[in-house]
Amino acid sequence: MIDLLARPRPGAQPSRTATPSADLRPEDAVQDLVPPPFLGPEHEEAARAATAEGAVALVISPSGIVLHLRDDKPGIPNPGRWSLFGGAIEDGGSPAEALIRELEEELGLVEFDARPLWRLVDTCGDGRLLTLFEVHTPLTPEQPTLTEGEELAAFTPDEALRPNLAHFCRQVLERYDAAASPR
Repeated sequence: MIDLLARPRPGAQPSRTATPSADLRPEDAVQDLVPPPFLGPEHEEAARAATAEGAVALVISPSGIVLHLRDDKPGIPNPGRWSLFGGAIEDGGSPAEALIRELEEELGLVEFDARPLWRLVDTCGDGRLLTLFEVHTPLTPEQPTLTEGEELAAFTPDEALRPNLAHFCRQVLERYDAAASPR
């Protein structure tokens, strides 16, 4: 099941729920939703210069936060670093379409719930404006098949901040942890 919910931050109530069916495409489920807020003012400023867009997923499974170790090869953003899953928005596409396509391509993942959280710019990678989705799946890291990257692992929120992370990924995980922590 793919359930795209509008939610600007952890703990907020969804404003609309849509489950795609034969006559409802994923992009239809989110097209009338207000884009999620920026992760911070520096990302809103950097977005003005972004020339490309993408979608990334903070994947949460029963085992924890699922990250992958990116291939260590030149020419890709954040090589050799642990990161979130995702990719580019194709011409005329939407963040929801990119999310669905990339999760299926990179993990074979088709069963999940997704909520847009924030927008941010990968300022230390390729400068792309990213829409971040919180993605929940009942699958554990042993079940999907990793088709991009070198390794797949699940981490507790504290453990997720320890590996060599892509800069934008560290920012997301720090903010996500702070938003989820009791006040």
